[in-house]
Amino acid sequence: MMDRPTHPIPQAVLTKRIAALPALPALTTDLLASFDQEDLDVSTLARRISADQSLLARMLRIANSPFYGLSGKVGTIGDAIVVLGFRTVRSLALSAAMVDSLSRLGNQGIDAGAFWRHSVGTALCARQIALALRGNAETAFTAGLIHDMGQLLLAACFPGQYTEILEWRNSHDCPTRVAERAVIGTDHAVVGGLIAHQWNFPPAIADAIVRHPVPDDGPPARLTDIVHFANALALALTPAETAPVALPPLSSMAWERLGLKQTDLGPILRKVENDFEETCRALTT
Repeated sequence: MMDRPTHPIPQAVLTKRIAALPALPALTTDLLASFDQEDLDVSTLARRISADQSLLARMLRIANSPFYGLSGKVGTIGDAIVVLGFRTVRSLALSAAMVDSLSRLGNQGIDAGAFWRHSVGTALCARQIALALRGNAETAFTAGLIHDMGQLLLAACFPGQYTEILEWRNSHDCPTRVAERAVIGTDHAVVGGLIAHQWNFPPAIADAIVRHPVPDDGPPARLTDIVHFANALALALTPAETAPVALPPLSSMAWERLGLKQTDLGPILRKVENDFEETCRALTT
């Protein structure tokens, strides 16, 4: 039986904090909603992305990063749609918008640089896994990028408890999620799911956020399984000095469901390692 949390956060307090979050910009909300739309008005969304100069600039930096192999060939959203396709452009625009929105939560009590490096690494790994499985690579990229967003809220809104979480994790040699539950009685995946509900995320992405640490706690979901393994691969790429003390457990059932082979992992890791630094800079600066 687990001990009681040392400094639990009451559910009412957590709910109030999440309800007080600023609404996502209208364009971001519409980009999220478009994942489930069959009759998508591509030209209208493209015009709206072009009208947001900051978002457009960040999106074009990512599109021209080595990961997409275009090296400066994309100068407008029209170019991007022709070369990459609208689904990829939508994913890049949404990713850039989410980085902006989540960064506004603040970075008290958390190493923002390490957080975003891991998030981008997970996004890139998720995309490569999805490509290997002939799945939706762009949805996987988006889900991977924001899978840990609950950490940002916990660190920003409860900095004292989050400092204790990190100390508990280091002293007990355990994954962050275990330390979170020991200190506050919940974890960043659950909190991320509450944020996803508040911001009306598509169900598949919300599920990947909530269950990426425990993909077997519920019905099988391919996107959730992909993010589960992408998270682990990204942690494996983390420099030793910034890596967590202990890695989270991996699900053998999720591995079997995806049908991945050990030989698939080498090419995925090499692709991500080769292009990670420039892609990370393009997305987070």
